[in-house]
Amino acid sequence: MYLWKCWRETRSTFFVFVGAILAVGAFAGYVAWDPFGWIAAKPLELRAVWQSTTGGMVATMLGMVPMAGFVLGALGVGMEFEKGTADFLLTRPRSRRYFLWTSWSIGAAQMAALVLVSHAVQLTRLDPHHFGSLRGFSRSLAAFCTVALFFYTVTYLMTTLARNSRHGTALSVTAIVGYFGLYTWLRLWYEIAIPMPMELMTRSGRGASAFPIAAVAGWLTVCLALMLIAQFRFERAEA
Repeated sequence: MYLWKCWRETRSTFFVFVGAILAVGAFAGYVAWDPFGWIAAKPLELRAVWQSTTGGMVATMLGMVPMAGFVLGALGVGMEFEKGTADFLLTRPRSRRYFLWTSWSIGAAQMAALVLVSHAVQLTRLDPHHFGSLRGFSRSLAAFCTVALFFYTVTYLMTTLARNSRHGTALSVTAIVGYFGLYTWLRLWYEIAIPMPMELMTRSGRGASAFPIAAVAGWLTVCLALMLIAQFRFERAEA
């Protein structure tokens, strides 16, 4: 029953992001393929402007997935405190970790589905040769799923700690932006390179010599560690 409850409360948000990804992807595909020849009929300058927007629209489509992580991650068990339903939920004959991991699993599956949709659109409508091969597609899919899961899990943890979706999202954005700032500062001033989740997509792209298995495993371990922190906090929370 709780599995269905989690899906019912997040499905509208999930479908909004699916629709947005498909809409942006369809428009980018139209510009790239120009099936009716409308763009080809325009002056050369305008045609170049239209064609140059394809890359930006693809980036926008892919960027919606981490954004979904901020939104879906804020809809976890931390919201039960915000909605005042924690009293009822925590008195059920189930362990608290069951509710935590069930809620997280629904969101994680939705994040993986969004990554798959965005990659499928890019593969079928925009650039069929972008990934090079099925192996390249699988590598990119695994890397992007890891990055999306990281954004989602950080927000899920922060919402659990803050017991509020708005505050949890704000803490998540602050933490991720702060980490990116630390990465940039150390890289530019001290030439120290700390791990960066976004690098997975570059290292797993077409032309990469080897799939970064260790880096993917490391970031998945980070996600697991963050969830164990959330579990520790949730199991000791007072409704």
